[in-house]
Amino acid sequence: MTFLPRFGACALLLAFAGACAGGGAYLVSPSLRAAADPRVAVLPFDNQSTDVGAADIMRGLAAEGFERRGYPYLPLAEVDGKLSGLGVSEGGQLPGLKPADIGRALGADLLCYGDVEDFTFQNLGFVVRKSVILRVRIVSASSGETLYEGTGSGKDIKVYFNKDEAKAAFVEQLAVKLAQNLLKIPLKREAEAAAWKALDRLPRR
Repeated sequence: MTFLPRFGACALLLAFAGACAGGGAYLVSPSLRAAADPRVAVLPFDNQSTDVGAADIMRGLAAEGFERRGYPYLPLAEVDGKLSGLGVSEGGQLPGLKPADIGRALGADLLCYGDVEDFTFQNLGFVVRKSVILRVRIVSASSGETLYEGTGSGKDIKVYFNKDEAKAAFVEQLAVKLAQNLLKIPLKREAEAAAWKALDRLPRR
């Protein structure tokens, strides 16, 4: 998914979070706080990772994040049902539709697009790398203006130089991954961190 913000007549506020904090560039429009209807339609997320379930996991976490900040989200199943009528079943198909058409079908003005850029659990013995990167964008269906854009990441990288420690870590992380997959919460800590950081500068209502 390509994120190309459209700059309206209003000045846009730009803030940057340091890479060490796990965030990227943030864009916040004054029009977001002034939106009459705070409900957000969290659209199916695009998925650039190799984990087939990553988009649904991150979409759910983002929806929770919106509600915590005072932006009620439309039921995801309701959104999916109405989008199916437009021929959309996954995030990668959304660029083919105009925001105005999506907003009209969903009955909401605030549309959240998301892109899972990374969702990786690598267990190589001497190196264990967990990485989740999420980018979200809120677009006004009526104006087409990008009201918010943010990127968040959750990472955990461990390097072992001792052979015995590396072997123990390898076995331990295999067990961790298996347990998380069984509970359907892979990379839970990293995924939550990425979602919260992506919405970190979202104005509360």
